[in-house]
Amino acid sequence: MSFSSSDGDYSGVDGGLHVPRRSVTRAVGHDLARETHRRIPPHNVPADDRYAAVLDCATYALANTDIRYDRIMAHGLGRLRQDVLATFGPDAEWDETPALGVFEFLSRFVKAGDDSDVSEGRALYLLPEFTKGDLKRELYTIMPSLHGGRCGEVSSFLELINWLIRKYADEQSLSDQDALFHGATQGADETENDYYVRLRGLRHLCGYIHTEGQMKRRYMQGLGWEIRADVREHNTLNMPMDLLVQYADRKRDVCSRRLQEQKDEEDRRAEARRVRRAARPAPRKYVTAAVTAPPQVGEVPPGSFRWSAPKVGEADPSRRDPPKVGEAGPSRWGPPKVKEVPHSQTQ
Repeated sequence: MSFSSSDGDYSGVDGGLHVPRRSVTRAVGHDLARETHRRIPPHNVPADDRYAAVLDCATYALANTDIRYDRIMAHGLGRLRQDVLATFGPDAEWDETPALGVFEFLSRFVKAGDDSDVSEGRALYLLPEFTKGDLKRELYTIMPSLHGGRCGEVSSFLELINWLIRKYADEQSLSDQDALFHGATQGADETENDYYVRLRGLRHLCGYIHTEGQMKRRYMQGLGWEIRADVREHNTLNMPMDLLVQYADRKRDVCSRRLQEQKDEEDRRAEARRVRRAARPAPRKYVTAAVTAPPQVGEVPPGSFRWSAPKVGEADPSRRDPPKVGEAGPSRWGPPKVKEVPHSQTQ
């Protein structure tokens, strides 16, 4: 039994001519009438060479560069999605926030796709399955239709990657995020592990442009001064980042206990001083008397003065009445004494 194809060739169990695959797919309507060769779309070249690779869509190309995809391949897309999901993570769907999270999203998808040997032709329709929200609806509007009714804004996996990078990332936003990474320090209420998690998140938003060595140096420079020198001395070239973070965490616990012991000792000494002051006898109370300061040179002392003019109604102290009979005149050495008269003269 045999059947004829649309181009005049036939194929059947009894032999005959072999019909090429593209003829079969075109006959049953599976071919999407797209280019069969892989094309890398152009991209913007940043001024800073550090961002050139992360902003290039070719960086996120899959190992399997086959761009073919038809309705026959679409039947196994659900099973392929489950395989990729095992590596990608069930809760790793991206909803376009934060914007620079596009780098981490693409890196995880490429790794999961290579682990499952996903071709770029299948990845074009598989990538939207790992998004959600408005982004997922927008991606389906720009992609070509399997039935050929809609060409779409993008026609290949690399064009889709380039569209995502152009929309959610640029050189200025990368530069600002890079400045945040190099200026990150440990907070006052932040543990060493929390600081590492925050620094790792900044590295992801920078598109992994920082190496593991740069990550370790930035981590050690941002630690608190109490443990920074010890962590640097303990670090080696081949030490994994996780072990360095564990050592810093243990060193912080030691420093915290030491500081707490010092604080307790200071509180104990302060309490002992308070008890000693309370046990001391009460201080004596001294009576204070007002002391008149002596007059200065050229200053007239208060009160009446010997040579001052008498007030109205007062007698002049310098003019004294003449002494009476039998009395002695005024003396500068004391009051005058009464003159004694012999008894015989009084008679």
